[in-house]
Amino acid sequence: MLNATRDEDGAFRLVGHPGILRILWTIPGTLRKIIEDPDANAKATKCLFPDAFSDPTAQAEHARLLGDDLKIRQLQKVAVFERVIMSSDAGEGAIRIPEADFDAFLAVLTDLRLVLAVDIGIESDGWEELYDEDELDDPRIHLLNLIGGMQQLLLEATGLVDIELNLDDTEGT
Repeated sequence: MLNATRDEDGAFRLVGHPGILRILWTIPGTLRKIIEDPDANAKATKCLFPDAFSDPTAQAEHARLLGDDLKIRQLQKVAVFERVIMSSDAGEGAIRIPEADFDAFLAVLTDLRLVLAVDIGIESDGWEELYDEDELDDPRIHLLNLIGGMQQLLLEATGLVDIELNLDDTEGT
């Protein structure tokens, strides 16, 4: 079971089984590889750096002018995420996310979900209905759902989102 709360100082705390929280250690390396070597996984790169223009010429100019800055910003988010998990007690079952790092932390979780969705072949909402039971046992789908659950719990801890998820309900998974 996972839980997220907000401390009096504005920091967020994600609490759960240490084995589940240790999964977060894999995220920085995965995203860094895609950011630093965009040709290795072109589809994932496209998700992390979507086209800003439909016109190929305008898009090429945009990439030329801002490409390095976009990569640097992505790498900075990954560095914040990595610093947060390194300074926390993930091995003890808790991750403390300072308020100033919250947006970057959530953005990195979103980036990983995008990469996983591309890797799995998810292209639209309602994708669960297109997979049979064996395909839903894919560890990448479990990770996608786990990361989504973490995001939802953290967003609920802000007090701005009020949707309850039952992460203990394993029926249908």
